[in-house]
Amino acid sequence: MNVKAIRASGVVLITGFLTACGVNALTPSSQSAPLLVQVENLPAARPQSGLQDAAIVYEYVTEGGISRFSVIYTSPPKGRVGPIRSARPVTISLAKIYGAALIYSGGSTYIQSQIQSAGIPHADQNSANADLFRDSSRMPPHNLYSDRSHLSDLAGHLNASPASWSLWSRASPASVTGGKPASRVTVPISDTETPRFTYDSSAGGWKRSEPDTGAFIDGDTSSPVVVSTLIVQQVVITPTSQVVDVNGQTGVDHDVMGSGKAQVFTAGREFDATWTQNSSGPPSFTADSSPAPIAPGLVWICLVATGSVAT
Repeated sequence: MNVKAIRASGVVLITGFLTACGVNALTPSSQSAPLLVQVENLPAARPQSGLQDAAIVYEYVTEGGISRFSVIYTSPPKGRVGPIRSARPVTISLAKIYGAALIYSGGSTYIQSQIQSAGIPHADQNSANADLFRDSSRMPPHNLYSDRSHLSDLAGHLNASPASWSLWSRASPASVTGGKPASRVTVPISDTETPRFTYDSSAGGWKRSEPDTGAFIDGDTSSPVVVSTLIVQQVVITPTSQVVDVNGQTGVDHDVMGSGKAQVFTAGREFDATWTQNSSGPPSFTADSSPAPIAPGLVWICLVATGSVAT
């Protein structure tokens, strides 16, 4: 059910996602319900807002070689989030895995039908009323946002289920040993989308930059987005004729279930790993028969084609 239908019923249902708004815990409690917000990454959408407050950001290629973000919150962001854009096939897979309510601008007829049939709680620009709003200082369509209070309203109406999973155990950067040194990483999302992550020990993580627009900063704070752990996860990517953009470019789908190869970058070190994705919760990452180290803070997972390696 979407938020418009729930509002029309006159019933207000409060979830745990934002019942303790002052708490920004990284591990969801039995009372929390995660949100997945779709955020775009076209140059015109930068700088984005609110990514630093997420638990996990998934980045993946869409039609035409551009990338998009599925941003997972297990606690409320401090401010605005956006620009919010449309869902893709992998969005549905991720929302199901994390049991998340989906916040997005819309989608193709096929995508909308898949969201409905999967029973994913969702709100788009047609059903969210004023909880998704336009920033008149930015050009449409790259100006759709929500924020802490409006996401609280959406979470209350969507009646998303509490999380049945926990995030990874964390390793402090000072305790990380093994692997091999890594100070700068270029990720092959596509031929045209190759973000670079540079380790900054004083910031406690990786700072991202784009080849065409430079440093990746928050649009509201102007601070660099700092990623505690970068993960490059190899998955099978297949074209799908069910998604075609306005220029006639065919979309793709990503198979995030099962297992495969990954690279985990933590504390200025790289670990060759194997990922395993079960039916719910985040994937596990194993390096040398042990859990790969994941530092406290924002985890950024780049989905790349099988055989693609970050360098």
